[in-house]
Amino acid sequence: MSGGASTEDSEPLFVLEPLPKLSDAIDSFTSANPLLVLVAVGAVIYFLVKFNDPMTKMWTTSSLSLGLDYYVTESLFFAMIFTSIYALVFSLVWAAMRWDEVKAALGINNTKILSWLSFVVCTWILMIMGTAIGMPLGPGLVICISVTGYIWWTYYSLEPVSA
Repeated sequence: MSGGASTEDSEPLFVLEPLPKLSDAIDSFTSANPLLVLVAVGAVIYFLVKFNDPMTKMWTTSSLSLGLDYYVTESLFFAMIFTSIYALVFSLVWAAMRWDEVKAALGINNTKILSWLSFVVCTWILMIMGTAIGMPLGPGLVICISVTGYIWWTYYSLEPVSA
């Protein structure tokens, strides 16, 4: 055995700085200057109304949101999380407003919706069965998704497509 020091005395490979709590980052919005938050919300609404192109709307309002979030939370980590949530909500609302175009572009029909729903339900059932026999959650989820995906892919590659 080389080295006589115990593992408690050795220096760790990584030194992770603790992140501020999410609740503190959310509370920083309530302690921020209300006039600043009101002006930023007004600017976001103005840019959403002014531009016609949805991508221009998204990057301008996301940039403004990122700047406000960073100023208020003083953490780029949480500013990016809040901006990512904003971009996700923006994309979901935009897709919901143009659902017919999205369905046509992605080829979504009732059969595909049913097949994706069955994929999720079968994966969930496998997860319940796996946790019942003591399978760990993280690796179990990967295994269950892989098994269900393989069965799903095999069915779709063997079953002839009917139009």
